[in-house]
Amino acid sequence: MDNNHQLVTSAVDLFAPSNRFASSSRLYGRLHRWQLLLRRFWWVAGLVLILVLAPVYLYTAESPPAYQSQARLWLTGRLNLSESRLYTEELMDYLATQSELLRSSTVQQRALAELRARFTNDFPATLLASRQSKFPWVERTKTFLKSLSGSVAGGTNAPTEAVPFTLKVTESSKSSMLELRATGTEPVSTRAFLNCLMAEYFAFKKENREKTSDRALASVTGEVNQLVEQLKAQQEKLHAFQSSNNVVFLQEQGTSAGSYLARLNRQISTLRTQLQLLERLDPEQWIDVESRRAAGNGGEPSDGLAADSLAGLAGPRAALFNASQQTQLLKARRDALARFLRPLHPKIIKLSEEIATQEKLAGISREEARRQLTNRRQALQLEIRNLEAAFQEWDLKAIDSSRKMAEYDNMRLELQRLQTAHDRMFGVGQTVDVGKRVDQENVGVLEPASVAKPIPRMLWNMLIAAAAAFALSFVSLFCLGLFDDRFASLDELSGYLSAEVLGQIPAISLKHPKGKMGIQFLERQRFEFLESFRCIRSSLLYMSNGATRPKTILITSSAPREGKSTVALYLSATMAMGGSRVLLIDGDMRRPSLHKFFAARSGPGLAEILSREVSPAGAIIPSSIENLSLLPAGWAKRNPGELVLSPEWTRIMGELYPRFDYMLIDSPPLLATDDAASIAPRVDGVLMIVRGSFTSARMARRALDLLRQRQAHVLGLVFNRALSSASEYGHYQQYREAYRWHPQPRGSAPALVCASTSSSTRDNPAT
Repeated sequence: MDNNHQLVTSAVDLFAPSNRFASSSRLYGRLHRWQLLLRRFWWVAGLVLILVLAPVYLYTAESPPAYQSQARLWLTGRLNLSESRLYTEELMDYLATQSELLRSSTVQQRALAELRARFTNDFPATLLASRQSKFPWVERTKTFLKSLSGSVAGGTNAPTEAVPFTLKVTESSKSSMLELRATGTEPVSTRAFLNCLMAEYFAFKKENREKTSDRALASVTGEVNQLVEQLKAQQEKLHAFQSSNNVVFLQEQGTSAGSYLARLNRQISTLRTQLQLLERLDPEQWIDVESRRAAGNGGEPSDGLAADSLAGLAGPRAALFNASQQTQLLKARRDALARFLRPLHPKIIKLSEEIATQEKLAGISREEARRQLTNRRQALQLEIRNLEAAFQEWDLKAIDSSRKMAEYDNMRLELQRLQTAHDRMFGVGQTVDVGKRVDQENVGVLEPASVAKPIPRMLWNMLIAAAAAFALSFVSLFCLGLFDDRFASLDELSGYLSAEVLGQIPAISLKHPKGKMGIQFLERQRFEFLESFRCIRSSLLYMSNGATRPKTILITSSAPREGKSTVALYLSATMAMGGSRVLLIDGDMRRPSLHKFFAARSGPGLAEILSREVSPAGAIIPSSIENLSLLPAGWAKRNPGELVLSPEWTRIMGELYPRFDYMLIDSPPLLATDDAASIAPRVDGVLMIVRGSFTSARMARRALDLLRQRQAHVLGLVFNRALSSASEYGHYQQYREAYRWHPQPRGSAPALVCASTSSSTRDNPAT
C-alpha cells in the first residue's frame, strides 16, 4: 500500500502544473541557448558544409557512372534423406556465413574469370554487334571488355587483382533471403557479373562438398584398411593361443580347482577354530562343558566344535570328572557329619583321607588330560599346515588357469570389437559415397540478376555528405556550447547570480545622435527599447518600499563593452523625462565617452573638481532634455583611482546631493580597474550591467564578489542586449503598434499614455 501510494504521489507531482511549467521553462531556456549559439556561430555550420560538400561534389563529378543490378537468393529446403545429413553447415549464423562467402575474394575472382571467358568467347560477337546502333553504351562496353580480356591469358592462377565491381549482400529481416546488389561502370557486364557470381557461388559450394566427401571417404577407407590388418593379426594371435592351450581343459581345471580350494578353505577354517578352542580351555572347564552339554542335550552327544575337539579326550575327561564328583560327594558327607561329630572322630578322619585320595586321582587325571590336550593341539597344527600347503599349490594352479582364460577372453573380445568397428566404418564409407551423389543444395535463386540501372550517385553522395556535415556541425556547436558560459537568457542570469534582476534591455540597433541629444532623438528609438528603460526606472522608484530611495547610483559592469555607458545615458534621460532632476556623472576618467552624445566638451569636469581646480557649478553642463544635466569626466592629471579615494569626493557628493533627485555615475568596469570598486561603498547603490551572450558567468560572479567584499549595496542587475526568441518577438510585435504613442498636434485630443505595466502617473508624467 505504501509503495502504491508513493507511485501515485510521484505521478501527481510529475504532472503538477508547477513541475510541468518548470520543466517547460528549462527546456525553453536550453532551446533558446542553442538558438543564440546558432546565431553566433552560423558560419561554423556553413564552413563545415562547404568543406564537406565541395570535395564530395568534385569526387562524384569526376567519378565514372555507376549501374546497379539486383538479385535474390533464398533457402529452398531439401529432402530429409539420411545420406544428405552427413554433410552439415553451421545453422546458427547460416545467412551471415553465406553473405561472407558471396563477398569473399575467392568467389568474386572465380566469377570475374568466368565473366572474362564468357564475354571473350560469345558476347561481343553476337550481342554487341546486333545492338550497336540501338544502345549508346556499346562503346563503353567494348572498352570495358577490353580491360577484362587483358588478363584472360593469365587464367585462374594469375595473381589476385581488384574486382571492378562492388557487391553488397543484405540479409532480409525476419526471412531467410539474401539480397544481392552489384554495382559497376557498365550495365551489361554488371548484370552478367552478378549472374556469374551466383553460379560460381553454387559451384564453389558443390566443389567444397565434393572435396569434403572425398576427404571423408579417403579417411574412412584408410581406417577400414587399418582395421582389416588388425583383424588379421588378432585372428592369428587367437589361433596360436588355441593351438598351444586346451581351452576346454582350462575351463574344467578352473572349475574343479575352485571347488577344491573352497573345500580346503572350509577345512582349514574348521581346524583353526578347534585349535583356538583347545588353546583357550583348561581341564577344569571340561567338567562345565560336559555338564552344559548334558543339560542342554539331555545326555546326548553334541555335534558342535566343542564335541569334535574333545572327542579324543574322553578318557582323561571321564576320570577327572569322576574324581571331582567323588571329591565333592565326600566333602558333602564330611560337612554333614561335622555338625554332629568332632574333627578327630574316626569317621571324619576316614572321610578326609578318602578326599585326599580322590584329589590325588583328580590331579593325576588333570595332568594326563593336559598332556593329551597338548598332543591334540600339535596334531591340529600339523594338519593345518598340510592343508595350507595344499591350498597354495591348488591356488597357483587356479590362478594360472584364470590368467590363461582371461587372456583368451580378451583376445576374443578384441576380435569382436575390431570386427564391429570394421563393419561400422565400412557402412559409413558406403553412405558417404552414396551421399556424395545425392547431396542437395539448400540455397536457390529466387530472382536472377535484373537489368542494371543507373545510380543517382550525385544525389545520394550529396545527401550523405550533407547529413555528415550537419552531424559534424552539431558536434562542433555542441563542443562550443560546452565551453560557453555566457548568459543567454534572463532565466540563466537570475538562476546563477544571487542579485535581483531589475530589467532587461532588448538587443536592437540604436540611432546615434549627430547633434545634441534631445527628446526628439529619444522618440526615434524603437518602442521596446524605450519601454525597457521605463521598466527599470519604475523598479528603481518603487524598490525602496517606503524607505529612503537610493539617489546616488553607480552603473558599472564586470568587463568592457557591456553597454554600461549606454544604459547610464538612456536611464538618466528616461528618469529626467519622468520629472526627476537627474545628474549624469561620467566617472570613467580613463576613457570618457558620455560628452560625445551631448556634443559637449570633455572638460573641465569630474577630474578637475576632485583636483579642486574648478567648482561643481562650473563643470556641470545642462542638456537639451529637461531636468537632465551632465558632469563630464574631464582631464585627469593623476591616477583616477587616487582621485576617487580623496575626501573631495564626499564633499562634492554632499554639495550636489540636495540639488538633484538622482545622480547616476558611469564608472569603469569592475574587473578592469579599481575605480568602480572604490566608488561603490560611497554611493547609495550599485546597478550592475550584464550583457547577453557576452558576459561570462565567471566574470559576473567575480564582480559581484568584489562588490560584496567592499560592502557595497547592490540594487540589482540589468540584462542588456537580451536576444529574444522568435516566439517572444512575435508576441511582442502584436502589441507594439497598438500601444505605441505618437505626439499629437496642438489643439487635438490628449495623447495615449504609454507606460509599462509597473509604471504609474508619477513614473511617466512627461508622456
